[in-house]
Amino acid sequence: MMSRRTIGPNIAWAVAIAPVLLAAVTSAPLSGRGAEAVVPIRLGQFAALGGMALLSVSFVLSSRARFLEDYFGGLDGMYRTHHTMGLTAFGLLCLHPIALAARFLPADVTRSLLFVLPVHGRWTVNVGVWALWGLVVLMGLTLYTRFPYDLWKRSHQLLGLVLVAGLVHMLGVGSTRGLPVLVAESLGLRVYMVGLAGLGLVGALYKLVVVPRQAGNHRYVVDATHNLNDEVMEIELVPQHPDENIGFFPGQFVWVTFEHEDLSREAHPFTICSPAGASRLRLTVKALGDFTSDLHRHLTPETPVRVEGPYGRFDYRQGAPKQVWIAGGVGVAPFLSWARHMAETDDRTHDVEFYYCVHSRGDAVHLEELQSIGDALPTLKIALVCSVEDGHLHAEEVADLDDRDIFLCGPQRLTQDLTQQFRTLGVSRGRIHAEDFEFRGA
Repeated sequence: MMSRRTIGPNIAWAVAIAPVLLAAVTSAPLSGRGAEAVVPIRLGQFAALGGMALLSVSFVLSSRARFLEDYFGGLDGMYRTHHTMGLTAFGLLCLHPIALAARFLPADVTRSLLFVLPVHGRWTVNVGVWALWGLVVLMGLTLYTRFPYDLWKRSHQLLGLVLVAGLVHMLGVGSTRGLPVLVAESLGLRVYMVGLAGLGLVGALYKLVVVPRQAGNHRYVVDATHNLNDEVMEIELVPQHPDENIGFFPGQFVWVTFEHEDLSREAHPFTICSPAGASRLRLTVKALGDFTSDLHRHLTPETPVRVEGPYGRFDYRQGAPKQVWIAGGVGVAPFLSWARHMAETDDRTHDVEFYYCVHSRGDAVHLEELQSIGDALPTLKIALVCSVEDGHLHAEEVADLDDRDIFLCGPQRLTQDLTQQFRTLGVSRGRIHAEDFEFRGA
């Protein structure tokens, strides 16, 4: 049975694949072409349809539209699908001209090579070539993880121009003798593709225009900062207006913009560690990159802050009565929010085994508070796992997996490895819930 959090990815892929299937069923045979040319031509045409459809849907998924979160298991699930679809679109759109150029081989190598350059007699074809090379450059920057975040984000936004150029190319390239353009030959297919590209552009504009304005609706200020160890700090935010409350539930996260002259003005995601309903937002931040390192060095009280959100569907209250929580390092943040919420509400409805995995004891921030909550709540059992002392946690070491939902948050390698181990032990995928805090706000 399909769970609610998998409905979104399945529908997204179906929407993107549909035009390729429609074209395969309805397209007329190519006339006046040898068998050796038919295959690369059709491959190139189908790749273009699939690539444009996937690119359009990926823009919708990157919009941060909160009403979609329930169907992807949260914003991180939407971004995972967006990332996979974007990479697949990139591959298909690169395949499109390569396959079409291959029809000239081996007879005319020069013509084949020139085909992927903007030297065509029709401007609509050249627009497509420029869109291709723009896509290659921008995707290269996207995949280069050491590229500065603020520059990476601005370059990522330019992908919307690629979608526009691709749409112009798709609609402007008319059929030629013996070589019909699929969207030109089929009104239904043309309407579908234009509508899908339109939705993608709406998603891009929503994120570019509406989302920043939403962030301006929640104004906070830094009230205090606490260095928990050499790498981790806690930031406390209070609303500029006393009655401000963003209405989050335990474990959700927000996009935060710190308006400080020594800090980037780009928004970054941070999990709220406060219990639900609190007006004071507590964020646990580890110095993992340039921006978070700058936070440790420069952030001071009274810094104005813009908060957008909340986002996420990582919620223990939606799980089974018996649960396993596994945190890796700073991935403790949502579990800290959960534990604080349980303590504040005296919630004893869930029997929880909580494994807090760190490299060494000095990395276990908030450990004393968690242990204190565990002492007060017998239904919450805390176990510290230090890799330098105990080695890494393995699924076999987690006791009593029967009927327990498993919640994971931490470095991607930890969550993926443990997920695979639990699956090997027979735990169904629907009982494993993972939050990915490493995504870059696509």
